Amino acid sequence: MSPRPICIIGAGLGGLTLGQSLLKRGIPAVIYDRSSSKSRHSYGITLHKSTYQPLSNVLGLDPAAFCKEIAVDAGCGGSGNIDPSCLAHHSSSITRDSFRANRQKLELLLRKDLDIRWEHQLDRVEYGHDEEVKLCMSGGQEVTTNHVIASDGPHSRARMSVLPDIQPTVLPIVAFNGKRRVKRAVFNGLYSPLFNSGNIIETRKNGAILSISISDVQNDLVSISWIYSRAAKPQNDPLHRPTRPNAGAEEIPEQFYNEISQLKDLDQPFADVFDEKKLRSERILSWLMRTVDTSLGDLQATARKGVSFIGDAVHAEPILGGEGANAAMADGMELAEYITAQGVDSVSKWYQTKYPTWRDSVEQSKRAVAEMHAVDKAAL
Repeated sequence: MSPRPICIIGAGLGGLTLGQSLLKRGIPAVIYDRSSSKSRHSYGITLHKSTYQPLSNVLGLDPAAFCKEIAVDAGCGGSGNIDPSCLAHHSSSITRDSFRANRQKLELLLRKDLDIRWEHQLDRVEYGHDEEVKLCMSGGQEVTTNHVIASDGPHSRARMSVLPDIQPTVLPIVAFNGKRRVKRAVFNGLYSPLFNSGNIIETRKNGAILSISISDVQNDLVSISWIYSRAAKPQNDPLHRPTRPNAGAEEIPEQFYNEISQLKDLDQPFADVFDEKKLRSERILSWLMRTVDTSLGDLQATARKGVSFIGDAVHAEPILGGEGANAAMADGMELAEYITAQGVDSVSKWYQTKYPTWRDSVEQSKRAVAEMHAVDKAAL
């Protein structure tokens, strides 16, 4: 009887990269994701050479061609350049080889030839007999396997099922995010002069960082994303709601608009983006800067029972200051290589080599977001 395929939970960057890396090595895997197959995540992320070079090899693509295909400004012949002088903070991780990629384009590229079961939301994981693991889906479906690898984010249902005591930690940072489509003519006249040769610009005002980045360029429209972030106030900050439910991300306090209205004398295009009246008519999300910390012993124990984790499900880093996307993809490539050499039954030993790196990376991300916003590190 042929072995059961490895089950991967989550068709995000980590899960898709793991799936492609296993596919390249002839190891069968099935990916389950709660969402539909509709394209999503059309925003920019920073990729580093240490990630995209081996990833392009997994996909059988030339690294330069790979970067140009998924760059946020590919629509106008760009290659996702980042100009560090346009950033309001120093980032040691960004080098001349880093670039801005459109996550949607990257995910669509990574989906190719993979067996993905869409609209399969995991409800819980159950340990069975004879080293079996049962995946119980919200729709009533059940999948029995010997090995499951969860890459389903900081709110991982797989992790909450087998390690319920591990909960994300929320850092004292306020952050809001929104998107907008700008007519190409307006972008060329109002935005381009400050963007210069890069794809992300930042400034500081009233103790906050204002960031604008290009997400995608089309014939007549340029999609942008913006972030307003600052350190949380020590007491009674109405914009810092660490205990809010996930569904509360779209509940924007009136105090946010009050703060935006105090941003006087902004240069363009910041004045156009951070316009209180315009923002009131747009969809805005309140972000929480979360980290996830687990113990090596817990991870090894669940792996021995057939349940393993990668990416944000096990070592989440904050959106700002973190390297979650690069880390998740690195996990996927490295774990596939390990499984090929050592077998999936010994993943618990892989953790022993990866765990120190994960811990260091999470701590570095906490320092980075603190330094960005001048937060007392003791508060983290």
